[in-house]
Amino acid sequence: MIPVYAVVLVLGVVALLGWLVFGLAATSVDGKEGWNPEDRFGVSGRQVVAGLLGFGLGGMSASFAGWASGLAVLAAIGGVIVGLLSVRFLGVEDADEDAG
Repeated sequence: MIPVYAVVLVLGVVALLGWLVFGLAATSVDGKEGWNPEDRFGVSGRQVVAGLLGFGLGGMSASFAGWASGLAVLAAIGGVIVGLLSVRFLGVEDADEDAG
């Protein structure tokens, strides 16, 4: 299962880096406002990225700690839950919610 956790973790890191790069390009380059992932994907996009990172990090850390496979899968699922909750309750507020 370690390769599965590693692939998901790499996908999450690439998605996070892409989110940051495209977000910065959208705010700093004229004519690229449509690139902003926050406008395109919003909270659900952030939750996907956080879920990928949480699954990969939870599974990898549990596997390398020597936990049994079943417990490592539960740790990966726990990582997804923590990632989703952190985005939901600790993330930035949407612009639509601030305006209303």
